Amino acid sequence: MKAGIVAASAVIIGTVAASAHKAHAGLHLRRGGYAAAEESCVVHTTTVYVTASPKRWSLTYTPYADNGDCRTDSVIKSDVAKIAKWGYTTIRVYSVDCGVFESVVPAAEASGLKVIYGVYLDSANGPDSAAANEQLDAIIKDAPKDSTAMIIIGNEYVFNGGSITALVTYVKKAREQIYAAGFPKDIPVTTTETVGTMETPGNEVICEALDVLTVQIHPFFDYNTEASQAGDFALSQLEKAAAICPEAAAKGKYITEIGWPHGGSQNGNAIASPSEQVKAIKSIVEKVGDIACLLSYEDDGWKSKFGASDKFGVETKFGCGTVVASL
Repeated sequence: MKAGIVAASAVIIGTVAASAHKAHAGLHLRRGGYAAAEESCVVHTTTVYVTASPKRWSLTYTPYADNGDCRTDSVIKSDVAKIAKWGYTTIRVYSVDCGVFESVVPAAEASGLKVIYGVYLDSANGPDSAAANEQLDAIIKDAPKDSTAMIIIGNEYVFNGGSITALVTYVKKAREQIYAAGFPKDIPVTTTETVGTMETPGNEVICEALDVLTVQIHPFFDYNTEASQAGDFALSQLEKAAAICPEAAAKGKYITEIGWPHGGSQNGNAIASPSEQVKAIKSIVEKVGDIACLLSYEDDGWKSKFGASDKFGVETKFGCGTVVASL
């Protein structure tokens, strides 16, 4: 299954069938919450891990080739080394498949990067399912404690129709297991949702699942927002989320996923083009770069199978590595 993240317009679609157990990172089909769509994103870590390069915290990384197969070990090593060279301190993965512990983590450690781990949940494999527990067990067993930045249980699970009660209960259970296994308690164990999901009446209980404030924000899906305003939009959305969960926000505020596409259809004032992506990423890095996880290291061609649900034709076009490399 691929850890769900779709960055588009309506609502995330179910399980991705690539190789038996894939986490489809960055597939966010957005709906309400913004002016024309929502955001969705994910990853953060405690301030203790946001060090080194100012304004550069994290990039999402998915170890999948365009055809859905797993990337080779040599490709992963090269990719991760580039991210470190660009001044980032952390990478975010969405599940534990496709060589995360065999290739991604060793490459990250060799480059001095920390890792944000994820447990992917969907309608077929929800909280406390065998698949979820398998991922959690792998993190507890194989994740190096000294290079773990954060553990995110679920990625927009409620946004995609999942039970908020089941999610909160499972995050609490997972947190107990993780800390009982010896992980330092300054490593956040949390979940991530869109601001619109958090604002929905009755969903305030999500705050109980947050060690720190972690939220998904995608400026492109707000049709009033121009690329140059992406950073300011992110700040305003982050403060909306902080007002909902002030206790979590007091411990740290992080955007687990944010980006801008370099191609696709226009969404009101939001234009998807290479030049507009540069403006947006510069604005994001300037305003929230030290607490934001950018989507994504490069284009995720494997997401093309979701084309029917990709309202603006942008899902495979969030790769921003060439932009951040030039900043």
